[in-house]
Amino acid sequence: MILALGVCAACSTRKLQLGLLDLDGGPVADNRPMVDGGPMADGRDGPSADDATTGPGRDAHESSCVIAAVQLPWTTKLSTPAPLEIVATADAVAVINRQAKQADVRTYARDGTVISGYQFAAEAQVLPYDAHRFLLVARGTNDDFVATTIDPDLQGSTRLATTSADATERLLRAIALSPSTVVAVTDARFINLGIGGFVAWSSVLDQTERDALKTGRIYGMAARSDRVMLAWGASTMLRLAVISAGGDLIARAADASFFGDMGGGYTATAMPFDSGLLLFDGNPVRMTQIGFDLSRQSLGENTQLETFYRTTPQVAPMVFQGRLLAFWLTVFPATDNSQGSTTHQLYGCEVDPAAPATCVRTALIAETGLGGYGIAQQPVAAAAFVGGTTFAVAHTDADGSSWLRIANLGCAVTPPAP
Repeated sequence: MILALGVCAACSTRKLQLGLLDLDGGPVADNRPMVDGGPMADGRDGPSADDATTGPGRDAHESSCVIAAVQLPWTTKLSTPAPLEIVATADAVAVINRQAKQADVRTYARDGTVISGYQFAAEAQVLPYDAHRFLLVARGTNDDFVATTIDPDLQGSTRLATTSADATERLLRAIALSPSTVVAVTDARFINLGIGGFVAWSSVLDQTERDALKTGRIYGMAARSDRVMLAWGASTMLRLAVISAGGDLIARAADASFFGDMGGGYTATAMPFDSGLLLFDGNPVRMTQIGFDLSRQSLGENTQLETFYRTTPQVAPMVFQGRLLAFWLTVFPATDNSQGSTTHQLYGCEVDPAAPATCVRTALIAETGLGGYGIAQQPVAAAAFVGGTTFAVAHTDADGSSWLRIANLGCAVTPPAP
């Protein structure tokens, strides 16, 4: 099942007409979501029969696991792949393309039907909230930071909390500690929107740590009701900090050579798992469990789904029906990863954390035609539908197209017993 989106001749900076956009072009957002009422429509309530349609691009040869495929409205040169994020409720999925001037958000039903689209400011954060709504953390009409629950149509919303913001600070990440308490991380402050309190990073982190937070990458965050763990860094450096809900530093650590010479810090990602964060990095893909006491336990490497040996893949992990799944670009089922010309497939790997070297099951999602050094720049994002039997994966292909695939594990293959 392939759903093609229409060509957008004149997209609004608010409610989009949901067509094909060039990643580096398109309209510039006005960066003003509504504080209490959600984004205001411009008279178009989603796509209509008047929207022009075009035939789908190359389908990247999806597998039988895929039950719906949508060609996303972003095309890109291979040198500048679309940075994709994805979050899901029970019935809808939001795909975010975070560009320099805007965060372009599109929502889809579980069958791939388009629901809505909206362009927020580039720093806006869209997170899972409950079975039916997303959590949006963004600037309000008066430049305050506002946490809002928002419906999949990106219109109906309810404000949870707000706090004042400096016009020059940049929102980097957010996480919910509870249904009513949201923590935002900016390049200047740690903010608890639930209590309206904040702490300047200058009173928590040293200058080197603050600089790394501004210029490096945040790999992931995990939360308990009373604290947050933050993992960030760049190049070979991993930095960790645990901060109380009130902004007090509990612990911090740094490992200057954690990511090694392959530069895995540029593609590493971490997800909340077990009693802390589970971090994925490197080639072969390595898994490390990080506790709230900042202990680090290497679980091992996956040597089954290999990637071109001169690069590191981006990994999209998630928990699905109690199972740990991770998706990345791989030469699998081939075993020779020494040639840059070898094309890569997007596979899902069901991981047993106690024995990650081989997958419990593998699931082909799509053939992409991608290969070589550029694998490290190719985004992969995934999320499970809440309480469901399907998940969503977003990725790119060699033609510069981006795709959303709704899939299950119906095609998953269990390796033969040794």
